[in-house]
Amino acid sequence: MEANRLPQPVPASVRPSFPAGYQRGTQRLALPFLNRTIMVYVDDVVCLEAEGNYTFLFTRDGKRYLVSKTLKELEQVLDETMFVRIHKSYTINLAYVRGGLFNRDRILQLADGREVPISRRRLKDITDLLFRYMQTVAVS
Repeated sequence: MEANRLPQPVPASVRPSFPAGYQRGTQRLALPFLNRTIMVYVDDVVCLEAEGNYTFLFTRDGKRYLVSKTLKELEQVLDETMFVRIHKSYTINLAYVRGGLFNRDRILQLADGREVPISRRRLKDITDLLFRYMQTVAVS
């Protein structure tokens, strides 16, 4: 596992948009790193990217962790109301979505500046889900 800074600077405004009823700070992930275990709050995870049988976990403070678990294994631990698989290689935290191009490009813009692709087959479901999520955030 590695914890590296992202090559581009992380904006100071990487703030999540959680719905009013969401309980923050209740769940953490234990990540083995250099003969010790690092605890990462699930609320701080921006997205996860699959890399074979490994997964890169990106946090809002700009750190990247390499975890020796598949994306599917990690998704079983994460809250399915907040984390959505948008592509075979990407799972995102809905609280960090800032916009998207839903035309031919099929890209989501995250709060840390990262752009992640959306699967062609899941485009309609994901746009509907994002619309419903943004409505719950706007109401709160």
